[in-house]
Amino acid sequence: MSNHTLIYHGSNMTVKSPKIMINGHYKDFGYGFYCTNLRKQAVRWAMTKPGKSIINLYSYEENQNLS
Repeated sequence: MSNHTLIYHGSNMTVKSPKIMINGHYKDFGYGFYCTNLRKQAVRWAMTKPGKSIINLYSYEENQNLS
């Protein structure tokens, strides 16, 4: 049985397929692709970007094979 969680990404563009980059030197946790399970938080993030605010919604399923 799969367990899906809805997660959000606040941006100024639609992101269909996130590109995850490694070793970001100016971010708290590297480049990464920052998401939250709180829609309100994603809205606040999106509002910090210039232009139109867009909330991207994803269905996340944990992969037990990753460490």
